[in-house]
Amino acid sequence: MTRTSGARIGCQRPSRFWGLGCPKIYHEVEDTLVLAVTAVVYRTGTADLNKMGGLVVRMPLTFLVLLFGIIGLARLPPMNGFVSKLLVYRSLVSEGMPLLFVGTIVGTLGTVLSVFKLIHNIFLGQLRVEHEQIHEVPWSMMLPMLLVAGLVFVTGVMPGLVLEWVAAVQTSLGLDPVHYVLGGVKVQDSQVDMIWITGVLFAGVGIAALIFFGLGNRSKRVHQLDNYAGGHFLTADIRYQYTDHFYAGLMHHIGSWYRGSFRWAEDAVTTAVEILSILANRLVRQEVPAFSMLVMAVLFMVWAIY
Repeated sequence: MTRTSGARIGCQRPSRFWGLGCPKIYHEVEDTLVLAVTAVVYRTGTADLNKMGGLVVRMPLTFLVLLFGIIGLARLPPMNGFVSKLLVYRSLVSEGMPLLFVGTIVGTLGTVLSVFKLIHNIFLGQLRVEHEQIHEVPWSMMLPMLLVAGLVFVTGVMPGLVLEWVAAVQTSLGLDPVHYVLGGVKVQDSQVDMIWITGVLFAGVGIAALIFFGLGNRSKRVHQLDNYAGGHFLTADIRYQYTDHFYAGLMHHIGSWYRGSFRWAEDAVTTAVEILSILANRLVRQEVPAFSMLVMAVLFMVWAIY
């Protein structure tokens, strides 16, 4: 969907305007992802996902920040963006646009899959030996991360906090302002209340926790290598968690046609990105940092003006 067609669809109805326009307010979702990944790189000294794993036991708060950002990026409850995406779904169905509706569903699933590998390879699985002494980042870094993650959650549970601004924009454009409450919006005879939805979600999590911890068998904590798999004891050099070769199952099914030009195009893009990353890193950190900052500032001003 192009920007022009998206704007045309968004302005036909107030609910659509809110559904398409409100995500622009939620850029703090991307901020949580950037801050969390930066914290991990700061502590581990690497950005290679295949050299990470199991960091949830060493950096639990950073894990929560990244989890909040991923849920918000996918526009799933209870984070912000869910109400706006739900209204887009509703408008597409009511206006007889089934193909676009299916496309948005597929896009949501694709978003979830694209970011799941990020949190999976960094925080889940086996903790590497070289990362056993890692701990959380300093509070000067952690506090902004928690504040942004809290904003993602609060504006998701109570989207009415930002709807006043959206209603003001709609009024200035000559549209009927969206009818909202603290927990969501009112569309025709229905209402989306995120406070109630969040309460149901937390109630389900609480019941599951009671069953797991109250009725489950007793357990004890052991070292991750005090274990065995397939009759063989594990050592530090065995990656028993499925973090390496994450898409091996997918490649098993598409490997017969994923070759030739597809492989060449992937290698070309990967090489180009690596070269640009190396040049940017050298330009900023080693060569002429003052000049590089000046160039980036000028490019940003040109982008902002035009």
